[in-house]
Amino acid sequence: MTNITENVASKFTVALIAIAMMFSAFAPVSQAQTTEELQAMINDLLAQVAALQSDVPASAGAGSTSSASFCPYTWTRDLSSGSTGDDVMKLQQFLNSDADTTVSASGAGSKGMETMYYGPATAAAVSKFQVKYAAEILTPINLSNPTGYFGSGSRAKANALCVTSAEMDDEEMDDEEMDDEDMDDEMMELSGEGDLDTFEIDDAPDTDIPEGSEDEVIAELTIEATDGDLELDRITFVLDAATSTDEQDPWETFETISLWVDGDMIAEFDASDEDEYLEEDDGEFRFSGLELFLPEDEEVEVLVGATIMSSVDGVDDDTDAAWNIAVTDVRYFDADGVSEDEDSFDEIGASEGVDFDIVVEGDGEELTFSLGSNNPDSTDIIVDTDQDTDDVTVLEYTLEAEDADVEINTLFVDVETSTTSSLVIDDVSIEIDGEIFDAENSPVSNSNTTKFEFDVDGDIVIDEGEEVTVVVMVDFRAQESSNNVDRYSNGTTIEASADVDSTDAEGADDILGGDLNGSAVGEEHTLVAEGIVVPVDAVEFTTDTTGDNDQTGSFSIDFEVTAVEGDFYIFERATNGATTTGVSYTVEGPNGATTTVSGTLSSTADQESSDFFAVREGETETFTLTVTVDTNTTGQHRVALTGVGFSDDEIAGDADDETYTPTPAQDFRTSFININAN
Repeated sequence: MTNITENVASKFTVALIAIAMMFSAFAPVSQAQTTEELQAMINDLLAQVAALQSDVPASAGAGSTSSASFCPYTWTRDLSSGSTGDDVMKLQQFLNSDADTTVSASGAGSKGMETMYYGPATAAAVSKFQVKYAAEILTPINLSNPTGYFGSGSRAKANALCVTSAEMDDEEMDDEEMDDEDMDDEMMELSGEGDLDTFEIDDAPDTDIPEGSEDEVIAELTIEATDGDLELDRITFVLDAATSTDEQDPWETFETISLWVDGDMIAEFDASDEDEYLEEDDGEFRFSGLELFLPEDEEVEVLVGATIMSSVDGVDDDTDAAWNIAVTDVRYFDADGVSEDEDSFDEIGASEGVDFDIVVEGDGEELTFSLGSNNPDSTDIIVDTDQDTDDVTVLEYTLEAEDADVEINTLFVDVETSTTSSLVIDDVSIEIDGEIFDAENSPVSNSNTTKFEFDVDGDIVIDEGEEVTVVVMVDFRAQESSNNVDRYSNGTTIEASADVDSTDAEGADDILGGDLNGSAVGEEHTLVAEGIVVPVDAVEFTTDTTGDNDQTGSFSIDFEVTAVEGDFYIFERATNGATTTGVSYTVEGPNGATTTVSGTLSSTADQESSDFFAVREGETETFTLTVTVDTNTTGQHRVALTGVGFSDDEIAGDADDETYTPTPAQDFRTSFININAN
């Protein structure tokens, strides 16, 4: 017998032959007909071909795939983005066989156009697969979100499904009369004289249930059959309010109660209808006709969900509503159709039920501030002498939403400079998820600190459990004004921090006070337009003790100096205490200790005269401060580099001398070593 596919394919072939014959027939007389007439005839034939093509089932296409075309198949290795091979193509074919996990709707990776490359589309399809079978792939390893990584759990599930799919295809070929319902009945057929071995009710992962929650888990049931399979037919519950709760009636508190298995709702009760309760006085209600299959010796988890009304009497910021849910009886059937009612759970599970609290909407919602992973370390910021230096990142921090989606309305950032803010800062902006927000206010002209306000206006929403990164950027004013007068000096510092307490955000309710947690205080940065910089990330230390009985301490600090906008000279001198020539250092030891110290300075820089090291514009030279310490008091000692004096000429002690102060100070000091008294 010719099937539909063969018949349509035959017509399609005839149409192609007809087109070929048409062009052959037209060849001798092509000049006898107009172009318009020929085009019209061609269009008619092409329309017929298109109509025939539309009748061809998708399964008849040359590139079509089905589970039978590649299953059974066993994946033997983990796959991830960048993987290549035949097993990747098999994976794409497998994913494309389910409408819920397709790799692509068209083009490369789509059904019939699978490739051997594991790219972003394949990873996204694997994520959909992991979500669909989360109970078997993600939950056992305590994950709630998909990974897109085709690892051991995903492989095991795919291998099992591929074998099952192939077996089902074989069964369909053996018996084309069997429909889906018959197959389901066969797969779910009970066997053995089963008995209920376990029926436990446990607390939900979170026992605080906010008002207005939808299908929130309030209890977990664990059920197991022994000595055979069972079919669970009904469960009877009781919802009981604590005596201290203002609202005693469940129909005034709950919208629905529902049962869930493997992410699918299997039953729902209208808890808002007083007439639906078996007993109104004690809040008893029942789920019937569940037809829940309980395989022998396999635990089945059933989640009890609740949708709570948005306003519950007696629930406010200070008071929660305490409730208890318990199971009073269940009915199940064994393989012989014998029903059994169970109303005592003392031996097979908890009979007291579980407690949960209904809390005010927004309870537990938090917004947490913390420094970002790429927050810039303390550094020297090179600014321009005669024009603005824009978009310099001085702070990066994160905002994390907890227990709710959080909408950000307004953020505030405090920026402190060592001189008047308006002389240093031209503007401040923040970047969140690629979107730029400029400050609503300008730097103040009579203070070193300005609180900058950023009106985000609800454009940033942070999903529950997720975080966003806030990047704070500053536009610095030119160091010199239009009349060539310095607005601020080299060595001016700047530090930014998030103003946590002033933040305006909301979840189900406003997030204020104790709901705003953490901190985000950036590092101090130094501005240099002309002079030298000493980067903190290039400092190295060496410490040692010498002499009999470790009576002498030796400290060495290696640091780099870079010249900015000119050549600069450093006097060959190391001084214990403050100085504007050479370098200065301090020695820290036990209180009351009398010490004898000596310091020397050496460098890779050239010495054009016997007393000065020259650092040329744009170049970096390494300097070494060596300090020797003798003491009359045994104890811990360390040395700190406190200043680097420099000048634009080779004259020590004149008006051109300046001092660079290394910051942060704690990063320019050695560790302690113990030196014994002489």
